Amino acid sequence: MIGETIAHYRITGKLGEGEKLLPAGHAPQITQWSKDGRFIIFDERDTKTKFDLWVLPMNGGAERKPVPFLRSQFNEFMGQLSPDGHWMAYTSDESGEREVHVRSFPDGELEKRISIGGGEQPRWRGDGRELFFVGGDGKMMAVAVNAMAGTKPTFEVETPRPLFDSHLAQFAQNAVFEYDVTADGKRFLLNTVVGGTPAPLLNVVLNWDAGLKK
Repeated sequence: MIGETIAHYRITGKLGEGEKLLPAGHAPQITQWSKDGRFIIFDERDTKTKFDLWVLPMNGGAERKPVPFLRSQFNEFMGQLSPDGHWMAYTSDESGEREVHVRSFPDGELEKRISIGGGEQPRWRGDGRELFFVGGDGKMMAVAVNAMAGTKPTFEVETPRPLFDSHLAQFAQNAVFEYDVTADGKRFLLNTVVGGTPAPLLNVVLNWDAGLKK
């Protein structure tokens, strides 16, 4: 709901005033406002093409219109534009299970699969040199990135490495982000569940210092 509000209204001037950004008929699931403020990234479900990735340019004035970035017979969602604005990370089920992919932006011509054995919820480090995602086994994963934009763009990654067990809530059925990471990639904010063995009992001793006086 927070993301949807951002997609429809941008605060202008006094509190309570807003500008409608998307026309009626859109039901977006907002995943990002790009670092430079130029794009809002969202996915939206279509009866024929399932979830598609859309981009709303924010520099078009009153004529700004959402444009599709990726539409296929598969689900594409959880889009995240890199800090430099040249690469779009997203989740796709093209292989039969959720995997993390990256495409060049805005043309989408160069594509590379990032995860191995399942993955979703990609997030960029602040400098774009590392990509985080949740693996198919629920572990938080990290992969080093070496990318170059231009007339002959290249995008190379190292083998993904596990960081820790994420224990994210509703991981198997999730279609939205359940974590975030600081720009330096060192701290994570997680929506987790507590399960398994019960927490140990905590014994509290009152007036314990009275026994020392005897």
